[in-house]
Amino acid sequence: MLNRRRWLEGVGAALLVIGFDPVRRSWITAADASTCPSFAGAPAISGSLHLDAATRDSVSHDKGRLIERVPCAVLRPGSAEDIRRMIEFCRIHGIEVSARGQGHTMFGQGLVSGLLVEMRSLDTIHSIGPDGAVLDAGVVWADAIRAAFAKGYMFPALTSFQGLSVGGTLSMAGISGRIDAGAQVDRARELEVVTGEGRIVQCSMQQDRQLFEAALAGLGQCGIITRAKVDVVPAKPLARQYLLHYTNLAAFFQDYRTLCARGDHDVIFVQWLPNGTTLLPQINAVKFYDLASLPNDAYQMRGLTIPWLLVPHLDLPYLVFIFQIDLLVAALEASMSWSRLVKPWFDVWLPHGKVESYVTPTLASLSLTDVGPGGLILLFPQRRSSLHRPLFRVPDDDGSDLIHLFGILTASLTPAPGPAFATTMLARNRQFYDQARAIGGARYLHCAVEFTPADWSAHYGSEWPAFQQAKARYDPDGILTPGPGIF
Repeated sequence: MLNRRRWLEGVGAALLVIGFDPVRRSWITAADASTCPSFAGAPAISGSLHLDAATRDSVSHDKGRLIERVPCAVLRPGSAEDIRRMIEFCRIHGIEVSARGQGHTMFGQGLVSGLLVEMRSLDTIHSIGPDGAVLDAGVVWADAIRAAFAKGYMFPALTSFQGLSVGGTLSMAGISGRIDAGAQVDRARELEVVTGEGRIVQCSMQQDRQLFEAALAGLGQCGIITRAKVDVVPAKPLARQYLLHYTNLAAFFQDYRTLCARGDHDVIFVQWLPNGTTLLPQINAVKFYDLASLPNDAYQMRGLTIPWLLVPHLDLPYLVFIFQIDLLVAALEASMSWSRLVKPWFDVWLPHGKVESYVTPTLASLSLTDVGPGGLILLFPQRRSSLHRPLFRVPDDDGSDLIHLFGILTASLTPAPGPAFATTMLARNRQFYDQARAIGGARYLHCAVEFTPADWSAHYGSEWPAFQQAKARYDPDGILTPGPGIF
């Protein structure tokens, strides 16, 4: 039976969860036991299982706020063994299970009407050293970054926003602004995964490779990541951020291509900034350094349409640079309740040869409503040769090693814009996706695009049969992570 020392927050023994009624399809508390003598007893766990409305409602949305699914119960695990026992129990009774890190998906990918596993309680940083960092899946990257930097290390691949969980980004992919470091899934070396069978498995490229590759960028379809060993590299204490502003798109694309091809910078990304009723691009080219090796501005900015002496730059401590977006999000939250805004984000990977022909007319079709006061338009380059995980799908090979992530991070004007807003933006996203797919593009799966079964098969392409096989092997009853609608 569930450990009787664990009580639901703010309630008494009468509401202690003690089992599940397979007939009524509901969890049973001590108060219900007399009216349901044949219930199945819940397994003993060291964490806690919550049925109260406040807890369940708090995890019924993700950051997109386009989808609502209220779980029937919320597990706050004390260990991977708790997750294993509850998955084993849920498998017997046909209860769907999904894990939640920081809930940062945009289209209900991690939501479930069954058991939701809230991973934040598994937040131990086990070790950080020259051979890597061992982190629980519920660790927030911001905490891992600070801990690593204090020991003289940094993570080679980081997303722009650091308030995400380790398990969450490894399940999605984790896109980095570093052009040649790969995604975060490419820097994972070992995983601990709880499968849909109810097994705890240690996996890597050398041990149970099929599960390792099915878990990384696998959207939780075959297992829940509970711990990971990831790469670290020696830290550079400073970042020089060059800011290149453009009013002419042709000049912008020329310089963007030049910077991407040279590979002199650690990070490159583009942000479109509002200028009255228009949006203008700003290239951010970043070089990490220490005082013994100052960047040469003339060299870093050579051969561009803007003379190097006219390119402003910021010299920032590494941690200040890394947390810039986190500070922006905090400011948006304080000023406009950003987390409550509806966010039908769109993200698509584009082949190198099609960037201008796709981005230029797409930008021309946007209004300020397509972005919103808390939204962004971004472009990130990546080297295809640095991306190795089979379930992380990128554009068809067009002869270039470069690919580009284009994102329209839309946010509504108000927390309750009405259903027409979501309908309009989802139709827009579908149109943009179809246009990208027609030129060899690929969806980044954390965004809001409605997919059919045919879309999923086309998205995974040659990897679709292997993904189906892994799903059948590791989640034979199909209880894990139904939100994306893949299987």
